[in-house]
Amino acid sequence: MEMARRYLLCMSFCGLGLILLAGVEPARALAADHEKAVVAYREGNGLFDQNRFAEAAAAYDRAIGEDPQYAEAFHNRALANEMVDRQKAIQDWRRFVEMAADRPELKFDAARASARLQILASLPALPEVMGPSHYVPAAGDYYFWISNESEGDEWKSLPLKVFLGSAPEMKWQQGTREAYDSWSKVFPLELVALPKAADIRMGWEESRLGEGIAGEEWDMPQFRYEGGELRSRKYAVITIELSRMWSKDEMRAIVSHEFGHALGIKGHSESKGDIMFWHVQEKARQFGPPGLPLPLFWRSLVKQPSQRDINTLIRLYNSAGSGKRFP
Repeated sequence: MEMARRYLLCMSFCGLGLILLAGVEPARALAADHEKAVVAYREGNGLFDQNRFAEAAAAYDRAIGEDPQYAEAFHNRALANEMVDRQKAIQDWRRFVEMAADRPELKFDAARASARLQILASLPALPEVMGPSHYVPAAGDYYFWISNESEGDEWKSLPLKVFLGSAPEMKWQQGTREAYDSWSKVFPLELVALPKAADIRMGWEESRLGEGIAGEEWDMPQFRYEGGELRSRKYAVITIELSRMWSKDEMRAIVSHEFGHALGIKGHSESKGDIMFWHVQEKARQFGPPGLPLPLFWRSLVKQPSQRDINTLIRLYNSAGSGKRFP
């Protein structure tokens, strides 16, 4: 009898030990998994900061695989996926909003995520040329320089119709057409014969600007009745200062810059190599061959949108506004 009691006691204590151990091991495993998740998460943050969005999304994938309840990883993956796959970004934002409901400290982040969801759902389908796959990470962008001014000014219906009009000088007409051609390679544009049919119009007849201003672009509302209701439609007007005898290349650079504004980039780049630098950038070059007493000088203008210009436009049209990742 005594032996039986000892046996039962041993079984009870051993069972309790097994239960305790069973509780400890999963906890240790979960902690180890989260540590792995954090490593992948931080890798994703580093890639995101380098504008390597697809690679960042893949790193966040690994983090979520290790810890499926990692809300911050869902948030950052959603931001990255806006520049990879819009539908995946929408799914991530929805999941983040669900997870944030149980975390009061994420209340305001959840509200912003809900707003991004609505914006993404309302964005138009973009042509392939404007897709994230054409974003070149190595070139970078200046999106955060222009996002506050530009967000909400993206065109909703593409392609944009453009009226170039008749410039007073043939060389200006050629420069204007070259500017149009350079942007039409990276943004859906279509020439039209009448200004009233255009979304973007060259306003040669209005082109008298103040001193020091080479060109200007502004958005105008156009009102009309449709079905008995007054509706408005936005169009952009580009004007050029005509008192100077611009060369063809100068006109191309000025018009190309103003075209960038008309397409939606309302701010300026900080880099002189971009067509959206804050003024027409001239690069002076010097060359002194042997035997010449004086060096030769010539000028060259930025000829077309840089990859940074293109990246910025792609990011503007694919993102639901500027957003900061979680650290």
